[in-house]
Parts: sequence; C-alpha cells; structure tokens
Amino acid sequence: MKKSVKVIMVLLIMSLSFSASAQIFGVKAGLGLSNITSPDEVDNNFFGRALGVKLGGTVEFDITDDLYIGSGLGFAKKGASTTGDTFNTFYLEIPISARYDIVELGGSGYLYALSGFNIGYMLAANRGGNKVNIGTDPVDDYFKPFDLGLNFGVGVIFNERIEIGLVSEFGLVNIYSNDLSTLRNSTLLVSFGYKFGM
Repeated sequence: MKKSVKVIMVLLIMSLSFSASAQIFGVKAGLGLSNITSPDEVDNNFFGRALGVKLGGTVEFDITDDLYIGSGLGFAKKGASTTGDTFNTFYLEIPISARYDIVELGGSGYLYALSGFNIGYMLAANRGGNKVNIGTDPVDDYFKPFDLGLNFGVGVIFNERIEIGLVSEFGLVNIYSNDLSTLRNSTLLVSFGYKFGM
C-alpha cells in the first residue's frame, strides 16, 4: 500500500510540473472498447472486447501556432471479456502527447492529429467481480502494476474549445506477471473534451 501511495504522489507531481507552464487547461472523457491482446494465438483467442472508459484533466502548451504538447492526469477502466466473465483493470494514467492542427475548419475549428505515450499504474483489478492480485510475483500475482502504451488519434476542435476525437492505444509492455505469456492492453475510444483558456 505504501508503494502505491508513493507512485501516485510521483505521478501527481509530474502532472503538476507540466501544468505550471500550461496555457490551456481542460477536461476529457472517453468511451469505447478495451481488450487484452497477445502474440500467442491461444492467449489472443481467450480474450474479447470489454467496455473501456477514461476521465481526467488535461494541460497543454503551444510550441508553435499549430503544434501543442500536452499531458494531464486521468482515470482509466480497461480490461477484456472471457467466457463467462470479464477482467476489469483500473489505472491512474499520465498521457504525454503532441497534437498538430492540420487544417482550419471555418473560422474557429481545427482538424488535428495526435500521437504520444500513456504511462499507467494499475490501482485495482478483478475478474468476474473477484479481486485479482497486482504485483511482480509470477506465482501469487496476476497483473504487473505498470503499463506503457502508444496512442494515436484524430479529431476536431469546434469553437476552439469543444473537442471530439477517435483515439487508439497500444500497449508496449507485458502486463502479465508470469512471463511465460505476454499480455498487452489495447483500447479504441471516442473522446470528448472541453478546453479552458484557448
């Protein structure tokens, strides 16, 4: 438990350090499909899609008129379905991404593309409502606590404040404690956001 508190504090400090120089604050939510994937065909066929949800605050600062670097702090529900039940995993996340406004739409809208990383720390996990252990012990634990993934997306900003986008995330690290198998998070979300101070 003490380790979890320390990790959460580090993530909060990192997020606040980004916000110190931020020009744009916002909130963002996402809803879509989550899954656990594996290069092993047997493992991959074991998992199916489940509900994915995200909610959090965002901060951005501009590098040029069209290029923005952003971060924030958010909560994510991921997981996957299996025969008869569902894995649910809950993360505290810090996204670090670059957004590029491709073309102006009308007088106050933009079509954009973004790419970056998600750094996550698993707070809790369950399978069919039963708690699953989190840690690095290959015998007693199921999921590793840390996750790192790539994200890519496109979207539109209306009136320089309202944002609608489509984001895909791909896990880079194995989240399974037993290294005999490789399991990675995968998510596809429709995101909605509102920006303050544009």
